[in-house]
Amino acid sequence: MKQKLIYKAVRHHDKVIKVNPAYTSQCCPMCGHTEKANRNKKIYLFCCKNCGYKSNDDRIGEMNLYRIGIDYLVSDTVTAE
Repeated sequence: MKQKLIYKAVRHHDKVIKVNPAYTSQCCPMCGHTEKANRNKKIYLFCCKNCGYKSNDDRIGEMNLYRIGIDYLVSDTVTAE
């Protein structure tokens, strides 16, 4: 899977960024609160204990990985004067 992703990215002149997925399914994308109890693996539900935001736990992980990637790209384009 990884090789196919890299192949397609190179073909389209894109980047593949490897990020650490630790805690991405436990961190609320709305308020940033991270807690193991936020995620119920049995019913695939994420419910933030701080702000009450609810969604599918895998979707939460994907949202956080996307944000990490965007943060990386933004910081990569910022130059110091």
